[in-house]
Amino acid sequence: MTDARLLIVDDEPHYRQLLSERLSRRGWATFTAANAQEALAIAETVGVDVALVDIMMAGMDGLTLFEHLRRMDPAIEGIILTGHANVDTAIKAMKLGAFDYLSKPYKLSELEIVVDRAFERRRLNHRCAGLVAQVEHLRGRGIDRMVGESQPWLSTINLARKAAAQDAPVLITGESGSGKEVIAAALHQWSQRAGNVFVPINCGALPDNLLESELFGHRRGAFTGAMADKEGLFQVASSGTLFLDEIGELQPSGQAKLLRVMETGEFRPLGQTALRRTETRVVAATNRDLKAEVKAGRFREDLYYRLNVLTIKVPPLRERRSDIPLLIAHLMARSQAQICDIEPAAMARLVDYSWPGNVRELRNVIERMLMLVEGPRVTENLVTSLISEPTDRGRSAGSPRFDHMMSLDEMDRAYVRWVLAQCDGNISTAAKKLKISRSTLYRYVEPENGATGTG
Repeated sequence: MTDARLLIVDDEPHYRQLLSERLSRRGWATFTAANAQEALAIAETVGVDVALVDIMMAGMDGLTLFEHLRRMDPAIEGIILTGHANVDTAIKAMKLGAFDYLSKPYKLSELEIVVDRAFERRRLNHRCAGLVAQVEHLRGRGIDRMVGESQPWLSTINLARKAAAQDAPVLITGESGSGKEVIAAALHQWSQRAGNVFVPINCGALPDNLLESELFGHRRGAFTGAMADKEGLFQVASSGTLFLDEIGELQPSGQAKLLRVMETGEFRPLGQTALRRTETRVVAATNRDLKAEVKAGRFREDLYYRLNVLTIKVPPLRERRSDIPLLIAHLMARSQAQICDIEPAAMARLVDYSWPGNVRELRNVIERMLMLVEGPRVTENLVTSLISEPTDRGRSAGSPRFDHMMSLDEMDRAYVRWVLAQCDGNISTAAKKLKISRSTLYRYVEPENGATGTG
């Protein structure tokens, strides 16, 4: 963990100085306090990773101090020191969540080992939290590998490799479903941060107040429903990469706070006074024209330039048609369905189609095709039934076809279901796009098919 911060609390000046000099040589930023009040002030100001606390002090004792420190930051690791060891004290320290308990006198080399291990557990806890977020995300959304040999795609890959060698923010642009997240994940894997976590979050999938909690974390009781302390993704992804998808959906208050953390590396969890530091690399993506959003006053110009150090534009699938057969082969091989041949005429229809939903739509069509195919070959008729006609370039697969008269209510339901499909079944995102409440959206879809989208 870079910039690891160690707080040493002891009422003996000589001992504080000795520990500070000895432990700072190991590369930790050390802070010293003579009593609990000084220690709490330091923790609120800079935040600490590990606290080395003497039990016997005037005023508040070390165990009570450690309780207060853990309330401020539940992830703080504590090492309790005492010259009057007894079993009850040791048990109480462990119940409070202390990492270890040392009795004086002890060897400084032994203390260094314990502090090393405490920092390592702090680092592993952060990494574990990031991996959990990453796994949960991947469970919900499959990510295709970087399949393709077309010149537009290879140019994009080449630019991504160059960007990965730097540590500056990157803005990825492109149509919905074109593979922006694939590029973001590749940037992380090709970078020096590959050993740390890649944490994605969709800025359009959460209300502004919840998004702030996700990014920066909160303390228990910071708002209604905050039943426990929560680490923010800027803390979880520290030393790793935070991928902010649909950055154009971020509201003005969130834009201001994001700008601050990107400029200073500091943020404050909701309900907490202490600043926290992060070294997260930010990669953002959008299908909007952010320049136009800036001109319209909907996106901060200073944040735009802070994010847009380097731009990578992902080409839509219709501009890399030669990759479509390769992507189809990859998607079929990855599926659990029996792999079958595709008639040349059927493949021609797939290549000729405009794919307004890009790779995401292609994946959806292939999944349905493998479910519906009868016999060893995919026919042109089957493909035609799954995609729009070549003349309907602007309409996605799944769009309502007005080949019969319907009531306005039926039309509304068909349109709501289509929007929900474009949002990958995410109820919150679809409701936001439609500018209706979640409960209203449920009323449109539940009688028909019982919506199962994520919220």
